[in-house]
Amino acid sequence: MAGNEVAALYRRIQELENRIEQLRVSRRVLMRLVEKSEAEKWEMVSRLRQEKAQIENRNRRYARAIWEKNKQLVLITSKIGGQLIN
Repeated sequence: MAGNEVAALYRRIQELENRIEQLRVSRRVLMRLVEKSEAEKWEMVSRLRQEKAQIENRNRRYARAIWEKNKQLVLITSKIGGQLIN
């Protein structure tokens, strides 16, 4: 019986060592996936920040253009109003 118990313990030790090795491999794979995911996330954040900056610049230009057109409209309206009074 003692021989069978020793053999069973050796098999159990071998199984546990195999599981440990599989866990190590799994951990490495998961770490690579996490690193890849983080890199993709930061790439997307960077791209979105650039896009936000571009949109803000376009909005500023558009607001300036509207401001200028509004000034022109007020100037024309005041000239027309002045001509109607005279």
